[in-house]
Amino acid sequence: MSRTLKVLFRRDPSKDRQDDRIAYEGYEFLWPDGRPVAVGFDAFCKHGQRLLGLGKHLAGAKEKMIEMICVPLAGREDDMTRLTGHRVRRFYLERHGAQGRLHFMDGTPTAIVLEMGRDEAPVLNWIGLPSMRDGEQNWFDLAARPVEVVQAVPLPAPRVAFPQMVRTRQRA
Repeated sequence: MSRTLKVLFRRDPSKDRQDDRIAYEGYEFLWPDGRPVAVGFDAFCKHGQRLLGLGKHLAGAKEKMIEMICVPLAGREDDMTRLTGHRVRRFYLERHGAQGRLHFMDGTPTAIVLEMGRDEAPVLNWIGLPSMRDGEQNWFDLAARPVEVVQAVPLPAPRVAFPQMVRTRQRA
């Protein structure tokens, strides 16, 4: 059964960095209601940017709401998940102690490490870390698509008709 998470990714150049030969582009992560998402990473390499539609794919925008779907798999050889309108990539999460590191399909570790007790429960549950045993690998397809955010437009105050006061003559 798939699990969905919606997060607003806001570009934050102060978090850009270069590790070895890999350039990372920084972001602030926010829940749809505007609260910060507590996670132990703050940037993506070009592969993460491409999957999530960030980086040059922002096309001048400073932020984008992304719907991410985690589709758990029995193993690496499962058929690739196909979802119309979503970019999909295969990863696995490997747990060691309280941490889970995300790996590309070919086994290359990413810079994304999730940690029990540090990262928010909805994120950990979405990726499946709490249910994993130490040393276990869980394969999954990660699907992502932009979500159109509809800005609420304030409506004008309703016009309430007040009943007119009608004078009646009293008869004697």
